Amino acid sequence: MEPITAVASAIVTLLFSEAFKEGGKALGKGVSEQVAQLISTIHQKFQSAGTEGLIVRAEKQPTESNIAMVEAELVTQMEDDKIFANQLEKLIEQLEQTGITRQVLASGIEASKVEVGDMTQKAKQGRAVDQIMGSNLKVDGDVKFGDLNQEVN
Repeated sequence: MEPITAVASAIVTLLFSEAFKEGGKALGKGVSEQVAQLISTIHQKFQSAGTEGLIVRAEKQPTESNIAMVEAELVTQMEDDKIFANQLEKLIEQLEQTGITRQVLASGIEASKVEVGDMTQKAKQGRAVDQIMGSNLKVDGDVKFGDLNQEVN
């Protein structure tokens, strides 16, 4: 089994990504069913633990601190319940087998100034691809990016 923190991090990234909002409907029926199952499994576990409010708050206000709280609670739940941890890992493996490519660069940055060099994202054609650059930026001053390239080949 992969380390729990790695699985939890992957799950939280999926839960709060634009591509997976509304159950992953834009990614196809099979994927959306798997995403819905993943979301439902986590909500049920958090609800039984009395911590579902953490997910609800993070869904309504996906700030870095709210998402970090969800991830920390998910790690705790997975450490306390190995069956739950194995179930989530299997769901993640199933999603990975669907051929989804997700690439995120320069996201969730809070700073007074941001300067980033050239960035390139490449993905293989024939896969569900979600490429994001420069999202959820909270910058009080200047933002400067070099060349930004996204390719599907």
